[in-house]
Amino acid sequence: MTLGYPTPDAFMEYSDILKSSGADILELGIPPKIAIYDGTSIRLSYWRVREQGIEKDTALEIARNVSARKILLSYLNTAGQLTEFMYSVAKSGALGALIPDLGMMGVVALEEYAKACDAASLEKFFFANYNYPDNIIRSMASYNPAFVYIGISSITGEVAYIEPAKSISRARELIGNTPLAVGFGIRDPSYAKKLASIVDGIVVGSEIVNIIEENAAAVAKKKVSDFVASLKSVLEDVS
Repeated sequence: MTLGYPTPDAFMEYSDILKSSGADILELGIPPKIAIYDGTSIRLSYWRVREQGIEKDTALEIARNVSARKILLSYLNTAGQLTEFMYSVAKSGALGALIPDLGMMGVVALEEYAKACDAASLEKFFFANYNYPDNIIRSMASYNPAFVYIGISSITGEVAYIEPAKSISRARELIGNTPLAVGFGIRDPSYAKKLASIVDGIVVGSEIVNIIEENAAAVAKKKVSDFVASLKSVLEDVS
């Protein structure tokens, strides 16, 4: 969920709904200046909150009030200086921060991120798109992260163009026993179930935005709760 979406008050309700419906970790996005990997649904959620004047500092304040296991998500252009940003993340009570475009900057950026996480006593989380170079994905695993998150399509909310199992198999070979999460275009429990037996985590965001946008508030809350509960159910069955 984007921090403050669809409104700050409604966001707090949805964060409780996600937690009570079975979400293990909430990935909470800070609205960026430029979103590289996000599709139309997530970009719309960014636009909604920016129209309300919610920027980085306000988003961090909102994050502090979320009582759940949480990770913050921020692009580099919004995070700014990494050490300073990671201390802000720690103050929010988050486990750490996922920076989706970090790997595009190469192994030097991975090292700087790892140092900033260590300085703030935060866990490390890495994102790699399915077409990232082998050496970048392998380097991510070398920092002993909580997980590596692989995007199985080019942008969020879109169905994968390459067979997901191939991307997942390649990533698994590169990261070994490091926990592997996947996302991008996971829209229903049946799709999640197909992937669940070969990964350690499923990440879903765009479909939640779609439900909120397409339904009246009371209906949307019920549908989001049912959707997350259905995902949790099929994942537990696979486990």
